[in-house]
Amino acid sequence: MPIIVTMISVANYPNHIERIDIKSLPAMLQEGHSFFTEASHLYNEDQVIRETLDLYVEKLNEYLAGKKSKGLGHAKSKKRCVGDVKFIERFVSLHNQIQSKQQIADFIKALQQAIIGKKIRKSSPFSNHIEQIQQKLINRHNMLPENGSVRISINKQWLGELKQIITGPSPSIDYLNGLNNIHDHHVIPVKTKKRDVQIFDSMDKIDNEPSLDSFRLKGDLGQFLGDMERFELAMTIEGDQGGGKTRFAYQLADAFSDLGNRVAIFSLEIGRKSDLIRRMREEYLRPANLRNIFIADQLPKGLDTIKEAANDFDVIILDSWNKVGVPSLEFDRLRKAYPNTIFIVIFQRTTQKMIRGGTAPLFDAGINIEVVKVDDSFLNNYALTTKNRYGVTGIRYNISQKAIDGNARNETFQLINQKTTAVNDE
Repeated sequence: MPIIVTMISVANYPNHIERIDIKSLPAMLQEGHSFFTEASHLYNEDQVIRETLDLYVEKLNEYLAGKKSKGLGHAKSKKRCVGDVKFIERFVSLHNQIQSKQQIADFIKALQQAIIGKKIRKSSPFSNHIEQIQQKLINRHNMLPENGSVRISINKQWLGELKQIITGPSPSIDYLNGLNNIHDHHVIPVKTKKRDVQIFDSMDKIDNEPSLDSFRLKGDLGQFLGDMERFELAMTIEGDQGGGKTRFAYQLADAFSDLGNRVAIFSLEIGRKSDLIRRMREEYLRPANLRNIFIADQLPKGLDTIKEAANDFDVIILDSWNKVGVPSLEFDRLRKAYPNTIFIVIFQRTTQKMIRGGTAPLFDAGINIEVVKVDDSFLNNYALTTKNRYGVTGIRYNISQKAIDGNARNETFQLINQKTTAVNDE
């Protein structure tokens, strides 16, 4: 790699980073680059993020200049890196604890410094967990007001996996001081041959606050879909031909990118160099989100291409499933195999208005969205949820206006109030 004479700064980073093959950088600098793309817009607003990005740029310059810095040795070590387990334990200790925006920022900063300093390596067997922890905390941090706070509540299944990492066989680990031990109360152990497995919690233990997995898209799409949870989240989109399924999917891509997610669109119906793709990009994707949204129009390895992408992206949009060439039963296997990747899948309909390949995905997905073609003008076409585990069904979202249908807005609020009142009265 040629030495770049001009020093890279936060200000000129976007221009100079284009000359660098990111994949050729050491793992911790690749992580630093990912963090830069996710958090650089907060550089002037958050001191912790500013200091972390400054440290990353400093280390990047040292590496490119060929200097040997403490955090950038090239010697390979066979010794297991235990920094990842320390941070997993520290994260688990936050379960059910209220944390301020600043405390979350401090955690993110410490995690980034550990990655840049090679205390946490990309080759770690727990690197996926570390990436999930980082992304969830960044999302939670970005959604909080300046002096806000939130109760950290970890999805129960994921919490069990993290605890298993902490308590499982490993070399001697000097755990972080001051971490709280976590004890589950009111739990009925179920005996197995290997160990006790805790599968029951009393209902009074269920947290009243949204879990760390919980999130809401901004604006009318947030109202349309409700407070969703990432774990095994999948959406189906089906409806009338020409109704706007692909256009609606692009709006979802933009909304998920707004929350800091990396989105992959498999445009299997329309070639990525089509003028239609360019027009939809200009109409539905905000310029600030373009660097987090990627598009492909082929599957060189079939379903395996999607699986590989699920390891690298937070959200996968498939347009459409029927072009993948596998049975619809694979849809449920896919979302379960990659529980922290969100799948948004368009399904084509038969002449009988049933989705091609079978209706199993409608039962497996958490949200089913139907796109309705009202007339040829496209101005009145709308989407509505026919099933939504996270919100209210029946809300009409006008695809052209990118907003809750104005004609149905009052009906929508009445519907939400009625359902909320019914739940409270029960």
